[in-house]
Amino acid sequence: MVVEEGTIEVRHRRRYGKDDEPQDIVFKIRQILNWTFIIVGIIGIALYTYGVWYRSNTRFEMMGIVVVVIAVVVKMSECMLRLKK
Repeated sequence: MVVEEGTIEVRHRRRYGKDDEPQDIVFKIRQILNWTFIIVGIIGIALYTYGVWYRSNTRFEMMGIVVVVIAVVVKMSECMLRLKK
C-alpha cells in the first residue's frame, strides 16, 4: 500500500514483484489437488454421460455420481488448505 498526499493506492503484490518468494509446499499440494479435481471430475461426468446416453445403464450412472462426489471431496480439502493459510 502506497500513501501519496492523503490518498491511498493499493497495489497488487504480483504485479509489482513482491511475490517472488519461493512457493511453499502448501501451494504445491493445492495445485496437485486442483488438477486431481479437474481430471476426476471429467472422468465422472464422462461415466455418467455414457451411462445415460449410450447404454441406459444405471451402473455407469452410479459410478459417475460416485466419482464426481469423490472429486468434490478433493476440492473441499483443497479449499480447507486455502482457508487455513
